[in-house]
Amino acid sequence: MKFYKLILFAFVALALNACNQSPAKKDADANVKYYRGIQFSETPWDTEKGSHPLTAEEAKTINNYKFTYNEKNQLVSVEFNRNNVLLDYSSFGAARITYIYEGDKQLKHFFDDKGVATKNGGADVFEYTLNETGMRIAMRYLDEKGTPIENRNKIHNYKWKKMDDGMIQEVRFNLAGADVVMNEFCPFHELRFSYDVKGYATRVANYSADTLTNCTAENCGDIGVSYFQLDNNEHGDVLSFSVHNTFGQLSNLYWGWAKRISVVDANGYVLEATQFDQDNEYLGGKNVPVTTSVYDEHGAVIKQVSMDKNKTVINNPANGVATTVYKYDKEGRRTETLKYDKNDVLVITKG
Repeated sequence: MKFYKLILFAFVALALNACNQSPAKKDADANVKYYRGIQFSETPWDTEKGSHPLTAEEAKTINNYKFTYNEKNQLVSVEFNRNNVLLDYSSFGAARITYIYEGDKQLKHFFDDKGVATKNGGADVFEYTLNETGMRIAMRYLDEKGTPIENRNKIHNYKWKKMDDGMIQEVRFNLAGADVVMNEFCPFHELRFSYDVKGYATRVANYSADTLTNCTAENCGDIGVSYFQLDNNEHGDVLSFSVHNTFGQLSNLYWGWAKRISVVDANGYVLEATQFDQDNEYLGGKNVPVTTSVYDEHGAVIKQVSMDKNKTVINNPANGVATTVYKYDKEGRRTETLKYDKNDVLVITKG
């Protein structure tokens, strides 16, 4: 009888232990989310957000962004991976990013697919300052020693404020404290960002003294540039990105295009991207107006093709390439990039 009581006791103990472990595992799983994509962002004010959610099981075979949160529901890392194998061709320029929280500071670091710390825009660390609600109100660039630096666009720090109309105001400064432009191709000083009820960016506007303003620098086209307009679907996939002056007229950027239209599939992958000029005509000259992409069953792009407005395959005037083919190993690591002209002849390009 004593033997059977011991067996019963052991069984009950194991059952209780299993019950006690279940919530812990459930909580751990609740702190990890998987997504096929990352929402579009035009400002470091944005915190990474995923699009097109996946289950943990699906993430074993599909390229994904793995989001991990702490017990305070703060984002602590985003990894681009498949089945927990880091991949080096993410949309944010790193295989993994991490966040460390110290008081009102949020420190962002970048890592490659080998786990080695890397730079982003010339900086090792993005040091954010959060207000009492957790909103980002400032950020500065630091090197690996924690020394303040400027990034490749001569920006040292950002300041953000939520306006009464809900827009986010952004201004940037160099180490000398002078305000600086967004970058040499978009020479805007003060930007204001608009978001819809789902948190998707809908407009990036150039302001001066509370007035919507045209940028008339050389890089802003012959009629000036005032704002970018974004049209998104219900998942946050950007279907249209257009450039306008203060009157709403399409306006060319430095690269000659004024509007990009994307066709996406049910997973948010861009199947076709088309560029138009400020006359709303297919982009011409030494440009590629249409680019199509093909993906494998893992969500990795395997081929991109340059086409003219009639969907005829053409060589890119810049490098002579018509088709780019990407190859991967069984775990999703990119192993080879091959480039061909429209006659399927291999093209050797620099870089």
